[in-house]
Order: sequence, then structure tokens, then C-alpha cells
Amino acid sequence: MTVGISIPAELPAAAEAYAEAGIKVFRVRRNKTPYANCPRCDRQSSLYIKHRPDDCRCGVPTCHGFYAATTNVDLVRRWWKEEPDANIGGPCKLNGWAVIDIDPRNGGRESYQALEERVGVLPGTTLQITGGDGLHMIYRSPGFDLPGLGGPGIDFKHNGYILLAPSVHSSGGRYQWAGNGEFLAPETDWPASLLPRKQRRPAPPARTIPRHRFPAQERRPQRPGGGRMWTVEDLVQHIMDAHEGTRNNAFYFAACRAHELAEQDLIDLGEAEMGLLSAASAVGLTDSEAHASFDSASTRPGDRGWVA
Repeated sequence: MTVGISIPAELPAAAEAYAEAGIKVFRVRRNKTPYANCPRCDRQSSLYIKHRPDDCRCGVPTCHGFYAATTNVDLVRRWWKEEPDANIGGPCKLNGWAVIDIDPRNGGRESYQALEERVGVLPGTTLQITGGDGLHMIYRSPGFDLPGLGGPGIDFKHNGYILLAPSVHSSGGRYQWAGNGEFLAPETDWPASLLPRKQRRPAPPARTIPRHRFPAQERRPQRPGGGRMWTVEDLVQHIMDAHEGTRNNAFYFAACRAHELAEQDLIDLGEAEMGLLSAASAVGLTDSEAHASFDSASTRPGDRGWVA
């Protein structure tokens, strides 16, 4: 029989309980944007120093937003001592999860009913009731990317993150685990009926190709003036390094590069989106303008050149 994890009602103690259980967590603001997790990263702090995320010396390899997720109990305890009201974020892929997020305010219940009529009844799994009276169905990760939408009011979350109980929703309601309130690690695989069509049958063995090499005919997005290919970390740093007055342009440039790289299967678009949005928040761009700019970059002309 699966043993559940008792989750305390207070946010700091709950965050520690997750970390002790091996679940990676990070701090999230009440508007669902991640924190920059140390004074060196806080532009309002007298200790702020401009630096690359992976050069931050706060105790984890990176501490910017989504990249901060950790099971280091001492670090988690310190974070929530600094911000005791911070919500608890749990990255899906990094914890081995894939989540069906049902939002009834946007037609999620009707979409879920239509989904089961189409693919059959979905297997039972770990359930979390969201603070907005929605539902998280948490399955084991299938190991590859999933489509983002399952219909109006339904998101398939794999590259992103969810809030964990007892986080507080903007409505004032708290997230809570179904049943007796204990967290049960998901043991059910992502439903085969919801796999991308190309993943529903065994694929032939893939050729072994060194990670640093790509087919010669592929266009290789490079940094302005040549050099090695852009990485997600490079794009994040491009935004962090932008001067005031150029940050919107820097973000849009990085978003365009992210979409182009993702189209060539060179980076994970969901990972890039989380990194870029966290960087945008860190340099003072609003959540709405960053999301709008990122979405706009997906419809850019096919060749914008490589000038930042």
C-alpha cells in the first residue's frame, strides 16, 4: 500500500516537507511569478550584482525563478524564513510528473467530459484540488514533450510547474490534496490515449549522434558575429544583460531565437519559455507584456537574421 506524506498547513513547514520527501520546490509569488531567490539577484537590493544565473553563489547552481527548484532542505528553510508567505512551486518534468490541469472557470469540466467521451475514462491517479476549485491530475512523466492544450480550460503541463498545497490562490482559496490531505507520489503513467500520435507505437532505434553535432544541412542559429550556438542559458543572459530602454527588444530577440531553435528540435520550448519569462520578471518587464511578446515571436517572419 502506498504511504502518503503528511503536509503541514503552514507554507514554510510544507515546503520543507516536500523537500525532505525528494520533491523539488521553489518560491512563487501570489501572482504565480517565481522569485529571484537571493539578494544578489534582487535589483532592489543593495547587494545586487549583475551576473549569469549559473554564476549565482546563493547555494544552488542557479537561483533565478524556475531554475531554483531544489530538494536542499536547508536552502528551502532559508527561503521560506525570508518569505514565509511565498507559495510553493513544483516543476513538473523535474519531479517526473505530467499534469492535467482542469480549470472550471474556463470550461474545464465540460472539456474533460468531452475528452473522456473521445478517449475513454482516464486512469485514477494523484489528485490535487486547486485554490480556484479546479483539479490537478498528476501522472508519471512519459519522458517526452506533450501538447499544451486538451481543450478549453484544460492544460497538459509537463515543461511548466504547478502550485502545491497549501499554496494560496488569488481567490483566497488554498490548494489541497484530495482524500485525507496527504500527498501520494503518482504511480500511474501518463494515459497512453493522450500521448502524441507519433508516440503511440514503438519507434525504431535512434541513431547515436553526439549531442554537440547536428546534420550538416541544418541551419545552425549562432550568436551575432558567429561563435557557438545559442543555448537557453545564453538567451536568459541576453535579457539579463540588456540596458534599461532595450529590455523589451532584448526579450523579443531572445523569444524569436527560442522559437527558431525549438522548431529545429535544438532546445525545449517550454524550458526556454520558463527561463525567458523568469528573466523578464527579474529585469522589470510585466508578466502580461512578456507573455504577449513571447507569443508574438512565434508568428515572426521566417528569417529575421541574427542581429540583436
